[in-house]
Amino acid sequence: MSYAKKGEALIVASYGGHSGYAFAVVHELLKLGFKRNIILVAEGHGFLVEKFKPYGEVVVQVLPRRPGEPLYRGISRWFKAFNQSLKLLMKHRVSAVFASGSNFSLPPSITSKIFSGAKLYAIEAIERFTKPSRAVKVLEKISATIFLHWEEQLEIYPQGIVVGPVYEPPLYEPRDEGYVLVTTGTLGHKELFDAVEKLGFERVVLQAGDVSPEPYANRNPEWTAFRYTSDIHKWIAGASLVITQQGLTAAISRLAYGKPVVIVWNPRVSLGATKSDVRTYAEKLEAPFIDEIELNTLRKAIDSAGSIRRTPPSGSRRIAEVILKHVANV
Repeated sequence: MSYAKKGEALIVASYGGHSGYAFAVVHELLKLGFKRNIILVAEGHGFLVEKFKPYGEVVVQVLPRRPGEPLYRGISRWFKAFNQSLKLLMKHRVSAVFASGSNFSLPPSITSKIFSGAKLYAIEAIERFTKPSRAVKVLEKISATIFLHWEEQLEIYPQGIVVGPVYEPPLYEPRDEGYVLVTTGTLGHKELFDAVEKLGFERVVLQAGDVSPEPYANRNPEWTAFRYTSDIHKWIAGASLVITQQGLTAAISRLAYGKPVVIVWNPRVSLGATKSDVRTYAEKLEAPFIDEIELNTLRKAIDSAGSIRRTPPSGSRRIAEVILKHVANV
């Protein structure tokens, strides 16, 4: 079957942790022989462009609403995002859309549904158990099929499809290079970084997001510190321990690489899952969870982080098969 003759899949990668679901799916699509992916990446996240280049045509579009921003400030960007999505549909025959979440997913998904009759697929965040994310709930209302990681998520999406936890596949062989990886995505977590510094680790790799990494690197010559990377896998694979926040990186570190993981609540992720949900998520990953940064608590969590007993396969393969079945039959 030549999938390329039947249609194209629009993969809305978004930004931050949401992009991991898209990466997991396009990775499986490519393994299954499907190469007609158009991958949307949010403006200002150039490191994701590099990450997705091998998997299809990467298109950069405006992010309608930035994290923590009042809705009214992004009105002009919403219009621009819908306009960009319409222009995209004039160039491509989109028959299926996989939306990885966030407001970035809405304009391309809605326009593809209305103007191309595309089949919509979306995925809920891996750490949500009691309250749905707003963007995914909107997509469900316009007939999107919702993929879920856990049986418990059927409580918020009774019609959803449980495929198992979706996480990025390992890209490197796991190894232990003797450093602690501290990674908190786009927003960063200064309070956590300060606490880790006080613990006195000799070697730390710090992915700091929008928190300046320079002061930490200057005070600690053995540290490697940067804002973003297109290859977080390289740093996960070599870590002795991963300290991270709510989101997909914890699952990648734990399930794809089998690393000891500590999950720390980041209050800056204001639109994410609740603290209770993240606690449940940590339990699923058999990882210690810290809801307040205190040195003794952090030290105890690090000491208790160990190996995982059961590693479920990623649900991304099943999602890819569902998308291909639709693309091949339109």
